[in-house]
Amino acid sequence: MLRAVIFDLDDTLYEYEELNRIATAKLCAFTCERLRVSEQRFYAAYDWGRRETKRTLGNTGASHNRLLYCQKTLEYLGQRPVGLALEMYETYWGYMLEHMNLRPGAGELLGYCSKRGLKIGICTDLTAHIQHRKLKRLGLSELVSALATSEEAGIEKPGEAIYLLMLGKLHVQPEEAVFVGDSLEKDVLGPERLGIRAVWFQGKNDGVHTTATTLPDVRRVLDEIH
Repeated sequence: MLRAVIFDLDDTLYEYEELNRIATAKLCAFTCERLRVSEQRFYAAYDWGRRETKRTLGNTGASHNRLLYCQKTLEYLGQRPVGLALEMYETYWGYMLEHMNLRPGAGELLGYCSKRGLKIGICTDLTAHIQHRKLKRLGLSELVSALATSEEAGIEKPGEAIYLLMLGKLHVQPEEAVFVGDSLEKDVLGPERLGIRAVWFQGKNDGVHTTATTLPDVRRVLDEIH
């Protein structure tokens, strides 16, 4: 019996990649103007800061923390990081949060799940603070039963611990849940290894995995699961 639907957030319920590209360009422009550095110099520093953060923190939610990226960018440039790093962080996330919108059909799909009596979980990499802000901005706070982030779990998807954390919060067994997400490894194969059924959103129709091109397609899949 289906009791819960677990969703990935980034690039599933809203489109992340293009927003990230533009927000990073806004961050670059802000930093270059403040510090009088070239775009080439900024990106060299920012890419280093990102790589160094991930090298140090490994497969954890904190490895995505853009405040750390900004701090390390300034350190690379020989600048004092306190204060300006936070302004850089808010420049990036300010743009993202102002311009993000739910994908077509996302609100209707979550509303359908709620009306059907299904618990709704969000299982996502990245830090808890910013994922809470995204969910509030997208108007999903009242629909989501539980949130599990890789920061809280101590490991990113497809690490087993994050899925177990999510199941525990929803108080369901693996066979009582369906996972919906865009990543084959993180949102399909990872959950399936624990016995959670999965829907590969916008995935390749390979004849092996259940796929859905649009979020309304996901609803049709859920209709078939009892």
